Amino acid sequence: MIRRYAALLAACIVSSVAAPALAQTAPEESDLVVVGERLQEMVRGFVGEVAAAPGAEQQMARWDGRICPLVAGLPTRQMQYVADRIALRAHQVDIETDGPGCKANILIFVTPDASRLATGIVDEYRNLVAYYSTSGVNTLGRGPLEDFSTSTAPVRWWHVNQTVSADGQELGSDTSTGGSAVIRGGPPPSRLRRPTRQDFMRVLIIVDARQAQGVQFQALADYLAMVSLAQLDPEGHTAGIPTILNLFEDRQNGQVVPTAMTEWDEAYLEGLYTARRTAPRDIWQRRDISRTMVERLDPSVEPAPSH
Repeated sequence: MIRRYAALLAACIVSSVAAPALAQTAPEESDLVVVGERLQEMVRGFVGEVAAAPGAEQQMARWDGRICPLVAGLPTRQMQYVADRIALRAHQVDIETDGPGCKANILIFVTPDASRLATGIVDEYRNLVAYYSTSGVNTLGRGPLEDFSTSTAPVRWWHVNQTVSADGQELGSDTSTGGSAVIRGGPPPSRLRRPTRQDFMRVLIIVDARQAQGVQFQALADYLAMVSLAQLDPEGHTAGIPTILNLFEDRQNGQVVPTAMTEWDEAYLEGLYTARRTAPRDIWQRRDISRTMVERLDPSVEPAPSH
């Protein structure tokens, strides 16, 4: 299994087809209508469940530069459709897609043996998942990486983030401190602002083809877009919330499944991509996301003040 994708994994450098946005069918309106304080409570709960940030940095990451999706393991037209869908969703939050021949930074593999592929990647391509600690490169850590390797979920994902300066410059290194990252120039840190932020470097996603069989393809593509554009907790509980993240659970439970990203999903991404990049802690960014979501889902609600 690992040999099948070896050429792609070895370098994490592949030529991919440029991904122009496809025409989008409008998401179905959710039957769940919540307003007022109850909405704010549900939004805060949702954000608290799904938002993930590396503990060492305590900042949420997002894309800043251009993305370059690569999809493998599907017929050509379906691979292109997924790449197009990710490009469409990225464009909605002002993230552009790179052109033909770009270096892939979103790698999606669809395989009937997802566990074997995940284990092979973690064992044989450790640089790809940033297994070894490197100055300025961050992940959720060894424990979550083991969970990624052993997961039985239909879709599993792994994000590798990079600490950069507030204006997006790579950090220098100081040999006198063992090569630790240092910030050269830029505004001084303060109680309200860090001199650094977290940017995605790459995202690795593995889809279990057996468990995904029969899932409506637009819904699957939007699910993949959601976990490509945001670092989410795979253990987050989202039952009762209208979100594409419930795609597989709702299907398993015989409930009506989402056919595309919902307004909640779009609001979450909008909140993430407009939140303060240099917030001193991720809790500030979660508040920003929650406030944006409430304003979008019910403009009549006066959101709670930020602190």
